[in-house]
Formats: sequence, C-alpha cells, structure tokens
Amino acid sequence: MTVRMLTVCTGNVCRSPYAQLALQHRLDAVRPGVFEVTSAGTGALVGERVDPGSGSILDSTGIAHDTFAARQLTERILDEVDLALPLTVEHRRMVLSYAPRLLKRCFTLNEAARLIESAGQRHPWAERLAGLSTPEERWARIPLELAGERGMTRVEDGADDIADPYRKPQEAFDQMAAEIDAAVERIVALDASFV
Repeated sequence: MTVRMLTVCTGNVCRSPYAQLALQHRLDAVRPGVFEVTSAGTGALVGERVDPGSGSILDSTGIAHDTFAARQLTERILDEVDLALPLTVEHRRMVLSYAPRLLKRCFTLNEAARLIESAGQRHPWAERLAGLSTPEERWARIPLELAGERGMTRVEDGADDIADPYRKPQEAFDQMAAEIDAAVERIVALDASFV
C-alpha cells in the first residue's frame, strides 16, 4: 500500500510543485517507497513546467523537476488521495467543494504542520498512534487526530496560507520555499519518529 498525498495551489507551477517535490524527497529519505506525493492546481497552467523561481531552489537542493507538468485539479484526482495539503485556506475550500468527503483529510500545509506540533504537545503521538505498526495505518489515523485538534488554538488570519510568488522577484520564491520547508520538516519529523 501507498500513502497518497496531494499538494494544491492555483497554477500548479510555483507553490504546489515545490511542496510536492520537497515533501516527496524528504519522505523518501526516511521511508523509501511508502509515500506518493502529487500536486494539482485550481486554475492550473496545464502542461507547464515548474516556474524558474521554484526550479532554481529545487536545483540548489538537488531535487529533480524536469519531468513535472502542471495539471488541473479534478474530482477524479481527489478520489485517489489519502491526505490533501492545499497551500492556502482558499485552496482548501476549493478542494472541499470538489470532495466534501475529504473534510477530515484536508489541511493547508501550514495548518497540518501546526496541528502536528500542538497535538503532540497535548497528547504524545506515540500514545495517539499506539498499536499502529505500519505507516499506512498511522497515516490513516493521523488526519483524524489532526481534525480533532482544529479550533483548539487560535491563529491569525492568513497564518495558514503560503503567499503566491508567481511573477514576483526571487526573494518571494525564497520566502515561499522557507515556509514550505519548515512545514514539510514537521510533517516528516512526525513520520521519522516511528522509524
């Protein structure tokens, strides 16, 4: 079995491909072959490659992106997802408009990272996931645990969003990558804690 994750942004050329490829790369380093991370856009520039702003950061970390092509978000894509990780609250709304059944399996990337941390402080993950021996079993439970944490802490408007760097200077892409990397590290650290 494979744990299938999907990142979502607007054009599927800047944020979601960066998040997809960075998350896949780091998860593979911890648990090769278990995770399949893909991405899509709510208004995708279908067939386009990764934006050069994101591509240059991926290149600098040795993450290949030459086979990437942007694709449009569809209900069919969402049918095959265990965990959806949109990049903003608005993208999350769009995902849920296509697939309301994902309500407890859809969190912005920042929200997922934030809830993983706060949930672990409230009740250790080792206890929350006790008795679940495989990654697939754990990742079937993790989103449900996160859903139970929603609303427990207050966050400022926009705190769960990662800003769109499209057609902006490289500094905007660097900021985007830093935010995504921080969230990815929290998600990967949770899985790594069970290795």
